[in-house]
Amino acid sequence: MGFGRGYWAIFVTIAAEQFGTNLRATVATTVPNFARGTLVPVTFLFTEMCPKLFSAPTAAAFLGILCFGISLYCILTIEETYGQDLDYLEMKNEETKEVFELSEQPMLT
Repeated sequence: MGFGRGYWAIFVTIAAEQFGTNLRATVATTVPNFARGTLVPVTFLFTEMCPKLFSAPTAAAFLGILCFGISLYCILTIEETYGQDLDYLEMKNEETKEVFELSEQPMLT
């Protein structure tokens, strides 16, 4: 049980760190729901594989290897964000960016 909880905490943290500070809370609450949502296609695949192609233990092992394979691929190809400035806002055009940069200048007191 501890291994699963530790994985879940790391999963949410890594997902949230891929986005800027203005989106981290949204990502940290949304990503677990996407993970829970994958239960539907995995269950569908399991029920389709069991009677037709494999026995239940073989189908479960196959799906486990498939899920772990996908997760290992994702973890190995994810972009590293260490040392990057993630305090940003997404801009739609250059005019908005110029206005934002002007507003960041320090005020003289």
